[in-house]
Amino acid sequence: MINFIKRKKTIIIVISLVLLIAAVLTLKTLAAKGGAGGDANNISYTVLSKSELVSSIDVTGNIESADTQNVYSTLSYPVEEIYVSVGDRVAVGDLLAKLDTASLELDIAQQKAEMQNNNGMNSELINAESSLKTAEIDLQTKTKTFEENKILFESGYISDQEMSESETDYTLAADAYEKAISSLEVTKEKIKQEDRTQQIALQKLEKDLADSLIKTPVDGTVTAVFAKVGSSGNGLLFVVEDTENLLITTYVKEYDVDKVHEGQAVTIKSDATGDALLSGEVIEIAPTSEKDATGETIISSTVEFEVQIAVLDHDSGLKIGMNTRLNIILEEKADVYAVPYNAVGSNADGQSIVYILTDEHEKSTIQEVVVETGIETDFYTEVQGEGLFDGVKVVNDATSVNPENMAAGRPANGGSGGGGMMRGPMMRP
Repeated sequence: MINFIKRKKTIIIVISLVLLIAAVLTLKTLAAKGGAGGDANNISYTVLSKSELVSSIDVTGNIESADTQNVYSTLSYPVEEIYVSVGDRVAVGDLLAKLDTASLELDIAQQKAEMQNNNGMNSELINAESSLKTAEIDLQTKTKTFEENKILFESGYISDQEMSESETDYTLAADAYEKAISSLEVTKEKIKQEDRTQQIALQKLEKDLADSLIKTPVDGTVTAVFAKVGSSGNGLLFVVEDTENLLITTYVKEYDVDKVHEGQAVTIKSDATGDALLSGEVIEIAPTSEKDATGETIISSTVEFEVQIAVLDHDSGLKIGMNTRLNIILEEKADVYAVPYNAVGSNADGQSIVYILTDEHEKSTIQEVVVETGIETDFYTEVQGEGLFDGVKVVNDATSVNPENMAAGRPANGGSGGGGMMRGPMMRP
């Protein structure tokens, strides 16, 4: 029984010691977090140094060619030969493929033969010319008889009936002659139209023959071959693109589009080019938001406007179809101080302020400094004012500071540990 009581007392003493140690550790932790007599060593801060601050819009886009030509053919003749492959460089007029035109060439020969046979041997024209010649001779005869009969009638040698019959014959001959002239003119015009139609038909056949040689309309690189030997040549056969001059199509949301202007600089990055920072320029901004396939404006909660960006670097390593990350530069300043966005607060007078950490008597304290703000990014704000110079420590979150503790020269609520300069992707030292 006595041994049990001793063991019980021992257990109680051990538990009491554990609780006492835990209480001491808790008090030390509370003191470290900024209670009375605490320090500022655990407040997150930024060490000031001059840097370049850039305000930008971050978007993504796809690489396109500045000049893409789809090479079509409307001819149904089969493909006879293909002269290029994907990746081949071509110049304007280079032959890409040839269609099989054996039947077309026969049609051209036949058309020429028919035109040659009809040249000057049209039966309608021959008949019209013959009819006119007959009418002309008949009119000459009837005219001569009518003139002679007028003399004989005046001399009383022929009767009124004979004179009337002679005049009627003359009139009919004259009418027949005029009709023969008119008929010849109509026939000539008809033949002219037929000749023109045949000529047009020949020209069309000859054009088809020329078009059967599929040529590139631009300088560039063959990026797609759809033609197949033996298949119909009708449709899209090749795609030729300018792979030297590249564009990027991206979309900017409605609340940012008014900030974007032609001529603005753009920085470009891609997975394929690694850390390389390439140069671009805004060259076109759509006047309306996106439209669907029917041409109607797309109505949605997220309205976007298409923006075209030219890639300024040649031999950039970018290829058509690649995805890119873009920063459209709205504003940039060099040699400025920048602090995290939340580092700027306001005092009771409505002035912009930051809190700086100072070391006095081996103890860190917090002071309020009135500042003027400048350019802002998504993460950083430019600040300037008295008391700001290289090496000054600025509290990263102004809301973490309790102004009431500042009167006693104590930090407020502490922080999340660790000092050091915080930099975002668009803040350049």
